[in-house]
Amino acid sequence: MQFDAHCVECLIHRHYKLAMAKNDGEKAFSYIKDVMQVMLDAPEGVSAPWLTGQFGKLYAKYWPGEDAYGTLKKDSNDLVLELLPKIRPLVEQADDPLAMAIAFARTGNFLDFGILTPDIAHKALWEAVEKTPREKLEPVAYAALRQDLETAKSLVILGDNAGEIVFDLLLVEQLQKQYPKLEVIYCVRGENALNDSTRSDAAYVGMDKLCPVIDNGSGISGTEPDYLGEELKQALQKADVILSKGSGNMESLVGCGLNVYYIFMCKCKRMSKVLGCENMSGQFLREKTLPPLQPYAGCLDLY
Repeated sequence: MQFDAHCVECLIHRHYKLAMAKNDGEKAFSYIKDVMQVMLDAPEGVSAPWLTGQFGKLYAKYWPGEDAYGTLKKDSNDLVLELLPKIRPLVEQADDPLAMAIAFARTGNFLDFGILTPDIAHKALWEAVEKTPREKLEPVAYAALRQDLETAKSLVILGDNAGEIVFDLLLVEQLQKQYPKLEVIYCVRGENALNDSTRSDAAYVGMDKLCPVIDNGSGISGTEPDYLGEELKQALQKADVILSKGSGNMESLVGCGLNVYYIFMCKCKRMSKVLGCENMSGQFLREKTLPPLQPYAGCLDLY
């Protein structure tokens, strides 16, 4: 989904805050000019997550050797690891443990510091965790997923944020328990991108002990079909089912035609407009039944 005017405003604001936190006005000014140039030079049709990979390289040029989100990522992983002993029984004792695992995996998508500030994200997460056991998935899409899983041999989960990946442990556990012949592969980012999970996060939380972990081959905070690493490209071609976590993966994949189920909390005003849903609401959507989405519709009447 092509990035639009609303994305430009949002991205400029995000990187302005990152740069100004360094207390160097001259360097911040140069950095923001380069951020704008990246958007001007972007290939036609790419989504906002594609830009993130370029911004990551730019940030490393100005502040080499620094991960702007490193501490936040570790804190998020630790936060949810502490919650896991309380949440796992809720999943295992549910009437439908897989549906409950998906619901919690969706709730974890609130830990997104590319869109939300940490304080807002944590507040939303705590409130959502309490509500999650009562949340329902879209019944038609969920029934289709269950039907697909009955015959599927390979499934790829496209992960998103640190912290959120801990909730995804429960999802992988249920998939493996209920479909023992199903090959489950988990994908992270190939380089640092916002607070997205990388291979080091997967190892930290133990995802690599449950299933094979691959990466997307870049710092793109999504899954741009024309910019995939070879490992992910082959995995997606082979996959019978794809579970896509987060709006960044959806923005870059929508319209791909693959058998994708999108799991995310809709935290972006533009995406809420495009999908016609309430902002900060949980979404469980199927690629095959999505109506055509207008790429610039989300920038209208947002304020």
